[in-house]
Amino acid sequence: MAKKFYWMKLREDFFDDDAMEWLEEQPKGKEYALFYLKLCLKSLKTNGLLIRTVGTLLVPYDTVKLAEITKTDFDTVVVAMELLKNIGLVEILEGGEICIPRMEEMIGSETDKASIMRRIREQKRMLEGNNITEMLPERYLHNGGNNVTGELPDCYQNVTQRLEIRDREREKELIVAPPGNGSSTDPSGASEKNPVGDFEYQCVDMLVRSCVAVFPNSKVPKTEADKRKWAVEIERMKRLDGRAEADIIEALTFATTDGFWKSNIRSTKKFREKFETLIVQSRAKQGRNARQGYGNQFNQFQRQDYDIAELERSLVENVRKEGS
Repeated sequence: MAKKFYWMKLREDFFDDDAMEWLEEQPKGKEYALFYLKLCLKSLKTNGLLIRTVGTLLVPYDTVKLAEITKTDFDTVVVAMELLKNIGLVEILEGGEICIPRMEEMIGSETDKASIMRRIREQKRMLEGNNITEMLPERYLHNGGNNVTGELPDCYQNVTQRLEIRDREREKELIVAPPGNGSSTDPSGASEKNPVGDFEYQCVDMLVRSCVAVFPNSKVPKTEADKRKWAVEIERMKRLDGRAEADIIEALTFATTDGFWKSNIRSTKKFREKFETLIVQSRAKQGRNARQGYGNQFNQFQRQDYDIAELERSLVENVRKEGS
């Protein structure tokens, strides 16, 4: 499977936001803003959620660990976290997860295959221009002349085919058939070792309906064979990943109703890949909605005056007492 790269996208008025302006106005405000950006980067792959996975356990980040992973002074982290929570740039969920609102809007990603092809296209455009021939190495020129050959070095030729072959080899897996269709890897027609059942196909139908509702011409399985490929991913979630059916349904319901995810989960393979993020966000959303007076502080920011020096002294003292 192709490796994926992530980056963070900031609007040009990011630092003009009231909350960010107020944060930078505080003593050590620049350090707090830098710490916040580091938290954002650490949560890129998890859509704005920060929590550690230790074996099968989800372990919240404490202040010491946050200072370590962001290379930030401990006292600065203590005060920064308190301020960020107060102005709504950071939320602490019931399970201890650190949630960064609106992070999903700032995430960009690209596979390594797409990155390579983008660089090749850029190089082709460069080679097609005649005004830069004097800057090119000799191997790009006709017999030392000034005309560009328009051809790439051998190391770049057929890169698309090589990448596609690599991906196909990595993704070859056993496809099991649904029960009762008469097909089997066993010539005698015996049932599959790991058959796909009704539950898996119900999940497929649920996701197909969601995809079509978002975009009527979605590329979704229409034949029995194509549906079986999608159903296999659900079966593997149960058998290989140890996911309970109730949890799968909970995550799938969230994925097909959430404004962001229903536009991004377009196959059972993607659903399986993002399952943990989906289930965590689903339960976090349920917890937030259950709290009375819930509101998005980021959009309701009100300026407050803090005695930062006193706040820092009291917070650091409390944290150290708890740790002793």
